[in-house]
Amino acid sequence: MDVIPTYQVRNGEPDMSATSLDLSSEGPAEAYSREGVRLSRSGRHEESVRWFERAISADPGYAPAWAGLGHALGKLGRYQDEIDACEHAIGLDPDLVEAWVNKAFALGRLERFEEKIEACDQAIRADPAHAPAWNAKGHALGELGRFEEEVACSDIAVSLRPRYLGAWVNRGFALMKLKRNREAIHSFRQALRIYPDYLSAWINCGITLIQDGREAEAIRCLDRAEELSPGNPRVLFWKGLALSRRGRFGEAIHLMEGLVDQDPRHADAWVVMSNCYFMLGKLDESVRCFMVAYGIDKEDIKSCISESVNLIRDGRLDDAIRSISQAFGILLR
Repeated sequence: MDVIPTYQVRNGEPDMSATSLDLSSEGPAEAYSREGVRLSRSGRHEESVRWFERAISADPGYAPAWAGLGHALGKLGRYQDEIDACEHAIGLDPDLVEAWVNKAFALGRLERFEEKIEACDQAIRADPAHAPAWNAKGHALGELGRFEEEVACSDIAVSLRPRYLGAWVNRGFALMKLKRNREAIHSFRQALRIYPDYLSAWINCGITLIQDGREAEAIRCLDRAEELSPGNPRVLFWKGLALSRRGRFGEAIHLMEGLVDQDPRHADAWVVMSNCYFMLGKLDESVRCFMVAYGIDKEDIKSCISESVNLIRDGRLDDAIRSISQAFGILLR
């Protein structure tokens, strides 16, 4: 039976005289590492580092302590230190899967994706049934634009661990990039069955539904996302876009106005508002939003746009299109 240690910290170091660690059934390195794992799982990563360092002092050849130290350092944002600690662990035990996987995650944080894939391959060589290694490899492949391969890795990860939340989300994102919308939606919904409050899954499911032309379903997803994260700019934009495509222009404008209040340089929001005002016949407002979206301050462009508005009002659509085309030609010079 595990004995949960209690201790005080003096001068930044654990006071071992205050601990109740039971060392009768295991060595000090194992016991100290176990406490380091417990603290890391509780989010107490600086304390976790100190306990892993104690473990290493007790037995410098105990590879899991080095891997655990690396993990805790990574949680503190010290990714190169994490890599160094994991490499030390690997030097002691080349088949220690946790060391390879921790190294892979740190390499990913440093955007060294080719190296991350190599580390994942080593983890998979040591344990072909290690689902996090397959998922991490898939993520790195996706960062390199290799989405088909990412899907293949995610498929293996979820076959090994059917309730693997991160793998389902990564699979869905890769399928989005491949425009395999129905499969992506299925993946996000699988993730939401596992964890119904997963914000990213709700947002990405909503976006994919919009891309699949299913705006009504998308709005329901994004309504739930908005409940989980009120005022989230990404949610506001995609929900506003879905509303505009359903012809609910006033509601879309309201959301976009809130968005540009947060970020006046959000060009896509200004474009959506411009389109909504145009569909409502409010051409002056449409032009104003259009010009803000593209940062237009040239008088010749403004003149072309104003002329096109007047031509539209006169029913001269062909002439209006030519005038707008002229404006875009000036804009793209």
